[in-house]
Amino acid sequence: MRIAHVSDTHLGIRQYNMDERENDVYDAFNEIVEKVLEEHVDVLIHSGDLFDSPNPPIKALKNFKENLEKLQGRVKFITVLGDHDFPKRRGLPPHSLFEEVKVLGIGELESIEVDGVLIAGISNLRGRSIELLKTELQKFDQVASKYSKSILVVHQGVDRYLPFEGAYELREADLPKKASYYAFGHIHSRALAKFGRGCFAYAGSTEVMRRDEVKSWTRDGRGFYIADLDGDGIKVHKIDVDIRPQYEVEVDLTKEDLQAPLLKHLNLTRGKTPILHIYVSGRNMDTRLILNNLNVLLKDKTLKYNVFFKDLTTVQKTSMLKPHEEDTTDLRRRLISEYLHAHGLDDRKYIELAWRLYEHLSKDEIDQAKRAVEESILGGES
Repeated sequence: MRIAHVSDTHLGIRQYNMDERENDVYDAFNEIVEKVLEEHVDVLIHSGDLFDSPNPPIKALKNFKENLEKLQGRVKFITVLGDHDFPKRRGLPPHSLFEEVKVLGIGELESIEVDGVLIAGISNLRGRSIELLKTELQKFDQVASKYSKSILVVHQGVDRYLPFEGAYELREADLPKKASYYAFGHIHSRALAKFGRGCFAYAGSTEVMRRDEVKSWTRDGRGFYIADLDGDGIKVHKIDVDIRPQYEVEVDLTKEDLQAPLLKHLNLTRGKTPILHIYVSGRNMDTRLILNNLNVLLKDKTLKYNVFFKDLTTVQKTSMLKPHEEDTTDLRRRLISEYLHAHGLDDRKYIELAWRLYEHLSKDEIDQAKRAVEESILGGES
């Protein structure tokens, strides 16, 4: 059997509240479905966060419906619910609108057999349900022992890939050992490693959803995995999709002018106009003049650009440029976790909420921050 492993498509998300960014997410999913068909895949496994919200916009539902119609009769669609598309107050997920979609494991491990291969999964669990999650996962090996090939589908963080307390729900020791392929979701970077007798994979998100994901896209691309389960072993192939490029550009005005590093990245661009994250450092900077110059240089050449200044006037000469967002993500999450721990707020839901609020408010995403609070409150009542 040949499976495609896709994850974290977040259909309906609008980065920067822009129509173009919402459409970029649909374009990536469209390309994935086309390549799944080209690769003659038997089963498409989605490991969670199919939608960005349990109440996705009509446009997201329409896009998914159109792609399901392309797959119908040719490729089975199996998924688990991620934390973003999990309904509140025990409501129905948007997936329930589509009879062709098989959602596995709401509240417990659930398995099906497809062409002699076991596919088992459990939808996202958080907070006080983590112990239930671990208990349910322990059932997998017993069921899988009856099959020569098996797949486990889960949407959770694992300590090896989120290595500080509070950011993950599972340790590697909590995972069953007999899966041929571990189809995981939740982390937006790609990862592929040997584990037990099979392969463990985070397929990653299909688009760059946040600024701190730019580096992982530059390194590993975006797309999905194809796993061939024919024969004795398992072979996994990485399939990339074309997405709107995003670049981080460092400009040290003590050594160079604005134009050269910007043009270098603009010349890399093919297809869609890029998004730039520009880190400008210098002494006695006239930020208004710099912003005006950037507007002239980048007008009609980018979809959007963000500018971050660092004044070196009072900084020691040995200081480095402001580190990229991804370089400091682990540190900031650890500090948030430690602060809440010191105040007796050890529950992961508080840590997760604090981090989501930090992410949204640092980017002036007020509506998203309000939604995060509402979701947390409703989740606590469910």
